[in-house]
Amino acid sequence: MKHSLFICIILMYTAMTIHAATISPASFCLEKFDIGMNMNLGIDFVMSDVKNTGNIDLKTRQPSMDNILKGYLPIPDASWFYFLNPKIVPDKSGAAKARMFLKIPNENKYLNQHWAVHVTAKPPAMGVFAMEMVGVYMIETKASEKIIERPYGPIGIVPSRIYVKNIVPRKMKSTSFSIYNNDSVSHTYQVSVQTFDPSFYNKIQISQAPGYEWVKYTNWVKPDEPVLTINAGQKKETRLDITIPKDIQYNDEGWEAIIMVESIKKGGPTGFARLLIAH
Repeated sequence: MKHSLFICIILMYTAMTIHAATISPASFCLEKFDIGMNMNLGIDFVMSDVKNTGNIDLKTRQPSMDNILKGYLPIPDASWFYFLNPKIVPDKSGAAKARMFLKIPNENKYLNQHWAVHVTAKPPAMGVFAMEMVGVYMIETKASEKIIERPYGPIGIVPSRIYVKNIVPRKMKSTSFSIYNNDSVSHTYQVSVQTFDPSFYNKIQISQAPGYEWVKYTNWVKPDEPVLTINAGQKKETRLDITIPKDIQYNDEGWEAIIMVESIKKGGPTGFARLLIAH
């Protein structure tokens, strides 16, 4: 069976230590990874400019919720993101690398997910210094409206990728998605339309889907219910109304907007869906 898989390198510069060692890629977003897959990602975790010799242990871990991109959850099990050889040794040029792998159990609840995982590496100490370096990687599993159990996590957005095709300029078209409150308490959610925020250009943001460009104005998309309440253990379907102005063109696949669903409670669950629009 053939699978489509997208890897978007969203942070190509390297993370640096005081000893000038670097890692690459420092971050990426892996999209449309299907459940039941166990595969070689075709990407190496690379360390360069390591100034002294010795083993480097690569470890994966779940990030804390206060150290994670909004809308993502920690990966359920950090061991799903792994290396065949998690111990690497720099060569004479100061470089070392290890291929990255990912596996996700074949369980329906893991569809429509947005996760983050950290990979840590600590170069051999120079004197008393040994600074830990961290790669930050986002994983988005395959989107599907056809689910047979509630999605994993305190909030579920189904489907996580909403495709709207054959849209006619200046003619409103509607679509819908479902929000699952898997928490033990009721939540009131705000539903908003977001894109890249240039005021945070120097911070990691949700990446664009490959081939799409951000909608030029978020008011092209209007949530039918900008605020809604869902009781614990319940779900609700809600609508989006989309109107594209006349004579607006896109360069490749279409336009994208992020539909953010955020509990108004401090520290409450947040999720998102990708809205992908094309003529």
